Amino acid sequence: MKTTHQIILTEEYIAEAQRFSIAQNMALKWMYQMWWVQWVARIIIVGFIIYSLMNHIVSTAALFGVFLAISFLGEWFGRRNLAKARDNVRAKGSTTVVSMSEQGVDIDGALGNSHLKWPAMLQPTIYPQGVLMRLSRLSAMWLPDETLIEGSPADVRQLLARNIDKSNIDGK
Repeated sequence: MKTTHQIILTEEYIAEAQRFSIAQNMALKWMYQMWWVQWVARIIIVGFIIYSLMNHIVSTAALFGVFLAISFLGEWFGRRNLAKARDNVRAKGSTTVVSMSEQGVDIDGALGNSHLKWPAMLQPTIYPQGVLMRLSRLSAMWLPDETLIEGSPADVRQLLARNIDKSNIDGK
C-alpha cells in the first residue's frame, strides 16, 4: 500500500498547518486560539482599575492600566510574529511530495528530500480533514486529505496506525 500527498506551499496551506500545530501545544493554544482567556484577564484588570480608582489609589490604577495596554500590545505582537513566521517559510510557493509506504515516509521538496523509517515518527494527530504527522516534538507536517494524489484518506490512517509505535505517544 502506498499513499502520496502533493502539497503546494501556499499562504493558505501554511496558515492552516500553523493553526493545527499550535493546537497541539496547550500553552500556545491558550495564547493564540482561545480568545476568551485574554478577555477574562482583561476584565479582571479593569475590575482592579475601577476598585483602585474608587479607593483613590491612582498609582495602582495607573499600573493596572499599563498592564491592560501591555495585554493588547502582546496580542498584536503575537499575531504579527505568527504572520512573520508564515512569511519566512523559505520553500513558499514550491511543491512538496510526501509518500508513505510500509518502508517509511519519503519527503521530496524544494529544499531537499529525505526518507524516514517508521520508528523515527512520533504519534500523529488525526483530524477529519487530514493528518498532522509529527516528525519531532517541535516539527510537524500537515497532510490534508484534499492533497492526496495516490491512495485514500483511509489508507493514510491505516498506514499510520499500523506502523507508528503506540508506546511512543507524544515523544515520551
